Amino acid sequence: MLLDVPFLPRDDYVAFLRERSDRLASVHFSLNDPRVSDARQRLEAADAGAVIAGLNRLEGVDRFLLMNGRLNRPERYFDVAGLNGAAGLLERLTDEAGLTGVVFADAYYLQALSDVRPEVCERLEAVPSVNAMPDSPARVFGLLDMIAQTAFRPPSRLVADRALNRDPEGLSALVHGLRTRHADIRLFLLANEGCLYHCPYKPAHDAHIALVVEGLRGDRTFGLNREFGCVRRMLEEPGLMLASPFIRPEDMDRYQGVVHGLKVCGRNRGADFLMGAVAAYAEGRYMGNLLDLMDAMGDLAERVCIPNHGLPDDFFEQVSACDKACRACGRCAALAERIATRTDPGLPEFGR
Repeated sequence: MLLDVPFLPRDDYVAFLRERSDRLASVHFSLNDPRVSDARQRLEAADAGAVIAGLNRLEGVDRFLLMNGRLNRPERYFDVAGLNGAAGLLERLTDEAGLTGVVFADAYYLQALSDVRPEVCERLEAVPSVNAMPDSPARVFGLLDMIAQTAFRPPSRLVADRALNRDPEGLSALVHGLRTRHADIRLFLLANEGCLYHCPYKPAHDAHIALVVEGLRGDRTFGLNREFGCVRRMLEEPGLMLASPFIRPEDMDRYQGVVHGLKVCGRNRGADFLMGAVAAYAEGRYMGNLLDLMDAMGDLAERVCIPNHGLPDDFFEQVSACDKACRACGRCAALAERIATRTDPGLPEFGR
């Protein structure tokens, strides 16, 4: 099964990806540039020249620029000079690095870019972000119809909503719908985000990140999650970590013949994290703390250990066949109680 992975221009990471190029379908990357806002806080500015040079060391893989911020400053939609600047950046990446397309979440900004520089946009695919929650044929068709109103090319691939990882019937419906009307679109699943199943905090979380990225407020997103959201809940109810819709490397083959590949995320965790995560999914196995592979749950990896190799052989069947009523079921909670351990003595014990 092929992988879509984050790209960072660090030399050893690029060499690592080159060695596994036969397992790669595509790479995605951010420039941390305000002209093309993405869905993560800007840790440091990226050197576009270094990114281009690194991408050109990878052969035979599609390249997607993340432009998947949930929203932009309202004035940016009407800022022709700013839109031209963003389009100029896309044009450079296309000319010099063979950019395949952009991953977007803000349809307003996609249309605004298209209106200002259609001759640039028509060279690129517009790929709906997984944050657009493409979880059904109807939702995907709506996204594709919107893209068709722009100059952008339709997407050649799509990452399905995270929840479908644990919903065989829903995934089957999406696969059937795409094969019926858009058989050329390759479907991927997000393997290792590791947030709550159908996370109720995510829409607000994405909006808060966008406000930070747009410079409209300071960053308190982790504090929000720790005090009021998913981090608090997962520490209080560790079974929710197992109920998260991640895909273990050992379970990749369960999706063989259903989807084209898996997306590995975690670009803000750095190249060392990515080499560990990509290697695990490329090899289809991992011995160690499950949280060390996870993006969102990775914040808890130094506090909680869930041995991936300690999960039961029928784990996939258990979490795929259940009705997702976690509080009433208690199966994941009981499993976490049995195999998970605290590694931070300053935190309360499970169940207290």
